[in-house]
Amino acid sequence: MPIQYQLEVIEPLSADLSRHQLTAGSYTLGRASSCDVVLAVDGLSRQHIRIDVLPDGGAVVNDQGSTNGTRLSGRPITHAAVAGDFVLDLGAAIIRCRALDPALGDLAYQTGHDAGSGEFERAGHEPATAVLTLSRALHQDVWQLAWDNLAPLTLVRNALPAWRQTLRSSAIAFKSRSGEILALDGDAKRELVPVWANDHYALMLAANDANGDQVGDILGTFLDWLPPPAAESQDDNPASTQAAFPGVWPNDEDLQRRLIALSRVAMSSVSILLLGETGTGKDLLANWIHCCSSRSDGPFIAINCAALPQDLLEAELFGIEAGAATGVNARPGVFERADGGTLFLDELGDMPADTQVRLLRVLEDGSFYRIGGNELKKVDIRLVAATNRDLHAAIEQRGFRLDLFHRLAAFETQLPALRNRPDDIASLAIHFFNAALEANGQRSPGITRQALIALQQWHWPGNVRELKQAIDSATALLRPGEALDQAHLPSRLADLTIAPVASDDLSNSDPLTSLADAVAGAERRAIAAAIKASDGAPEVAWKKLRVGKTTFYKKLKEHGLELSAAEDST
Repeated sequence: MPIQYQLEVIEPLSADLSRHQLTAGSYTLGRASSCDVVLAVDGLSRQHIRIDVLPDGGAVVNDQGSTNGTRLSGRPITHAAVAGDFVLDLGAAIIRCRALDPALGDLAYQTGHDAGSGEFERAGHEPATAVLTLSRALHQDVWQLAWDNLAPLTLVRNALPAWRQTLRSSAIAFKSRSGEILALDGDAKRELVPVWANDHYALMLAANDANGDQVGDILGTFLDWLPPPAAESQDDNPASTQAAFPGVWPNDEDLQRRLIALSRVAMSSVSILLLGETGTGKDLLANWIHCCSSRSDGPFIAINCAALPQDLLEAELFGIEAGAATGVNARPGVFERADGGTLFLDELGDMPADTQVRLLRVLEDGSFYRIGGNELKKVDIRLVAATNRDLHAAIEQRGFRLDLFHRLAAFETQLPALRNRPDDIASLAIHFFNAALEANGQRSPGITRQALIALQQWHWPGNVRELKQAIDSATALLRPGEALDQAHLPSRLADLTIAPVASDDLSNSDPLTSLADAVAGAERRAIAAAIKASDGAPEVAWKKLRVGKTTFYKKLKEHGLELSAAEDST
């Protein structure tokens, strides 16, 4: 339901309202705890006024026989109809009521929490209120099935934590029909009940979770794809140890392909270079590469090459021996500490020329001397580097060595700026919003459409890092029961004039669509992509999808696809 009014106490500054956002309905406001909106200020009547918020806009204000009366725009009232913004003088307090655009004040994303005055219950409606977060996870899973990136059962294991967080369940488990627990996330001691099952598997939720049947219907759409346990053979699949992708899987298919290729390259020992503006998530991606690699049990060591002057940088890279400088103790550098694991060199493009020479020598034979030392050190590392600079331009200007570039960039990936992937802004914002709520122990009914549109219309010079900071700071401002609105965002976003946007243009995956439709769309794209990658050969396609022949043709018919026309459906 659209949020129509935002309430704010002007005087006294120390006072606070129990509720700050009003949808259509009738609300009493006063000092008594039984009021819908409580304002504990001496001099205010126990039930001072009633505000009737009208469904088609505006409100009616009724004084409830208060001791000090009610004034609207300076004149005393007992009953008045208002439209737009207005200010109420209640004698002991002054309240501003800011009208929101009904088309923009609705919750574009809902967490499932009641938007009450601080007392929250599980919402009694379908968990599709969390549609965008869960549908993104399912979209990623089905897409990866099509590209043969992970074993299907491994996908379920990776997805369970995200499903549990989205559904706010205390425990979720995936079992074989024989009762063997194949995957579990949450409190292992909770009583579990089945919410979905087929001939091979069962999905279990904590016994007191609401909407279990509906959750099973939604997730069953994806789980029906899983082959029988005997067909899994994941022990023979080196990709079955693949680490879950950090954050939100992108919508852009070109970026998806690059990330899938990156996950495969991660299993090798070649060096990787990540290019992209500051804040695009290169550090998270470097850690993901390490987790996807055969070195995941080893250390992951990161260093920012732009943060230190040359002498200190070389000491941090290669270590230093005691006595190399006055008062210096011997200590290993990041190369030694990363032995057997992954070394991440961030902002590599800012490395001084002399240090580039020393780094090149290390990369050529894996050996080096500590600063002031005479003992040759040998290390075995996997190098991942990142920079926001144009290294090709730096090479032409002799600011970066070409031979070092070739050593570092055996595989190169460009991360696009957030402004070039607007379809991902809403899903990233929701991901950060849920993470911030959980980290701070907060509850909120969701994010308004006005807030999400403001986020999409900003140009994000700080990229994903700036978006996370904006959501974190806005979430910290929320009062109990309050949805995140544009007014909570940092001033550069709160003051942004929103350009007209069609209701279905918020993203390619409208957060208000049904989850079944979102998953069906992901399935259709996965089938079409698999057929296209298999040159129309059905047997190759269903093997890529890791499903049986019967399931493949059932889904083909269900989505109205033909082998010859599937390429046009992508």
